[in-house]
Amino acid sequence: MKGFSLLETVVAIAILTLAILGPLSLASFTLSRASLSENEIVAYNLAEEALEFMVNKRDSRVFAGQNWDSDFTPCQNVNGCYVDVSNDVVTACSANCPVIMRDPATGLYNYTSGPATIFNRTVFIDDNNLDNRDEAVIRVRVTWDERFAPNKSFTIEHHLFEKE
Repeated sequence: MKGFSLLETVVAIAILTLAILGPLSLASFTLSRASLSENEIVAYNLAEEALEFMVNKRDSRVFAGQNWDSDFTPCQNVNGCYVDVSNDVVTACSANCPVIMRDPATGLYNYTSGPATIFNRTVFIDDNNLDNRDEAVIRVRVTWDERFAPNKSFTIEHHLFEKE
């Protein structure tokens, strides 16, 4: 008998295909998880940036002897607000907050220059239902769509007091 039969050839191709597809599917899974991890880190940092911005606003007001929560008004509606840290702006959202942009020259996230990113950041402040009027709850939610996992979100919450 010379050569391979058709059955031997089909079995050899099937084994070779399985040997190649295993590592390829593992590589694809690893790449999607790496992208998800990277975006989760960016989302955390965007949320933390907005939270720190609002805490800094509160601190500046308290140190200046002003009403500590006057900058929070735009964020107290149902749709929340967005904070443009680069331009020191707090703006109420109408239906949806705008998508964050990233300036390619500086690498900074903002709402005025650069291409749009996949991230949307919304700040909510609640001080209406608290027993202590010297306290406000700040919630920052960052949402984005992954290629393989749509509708991802990250939320961070902090309790602000008039004097901490």
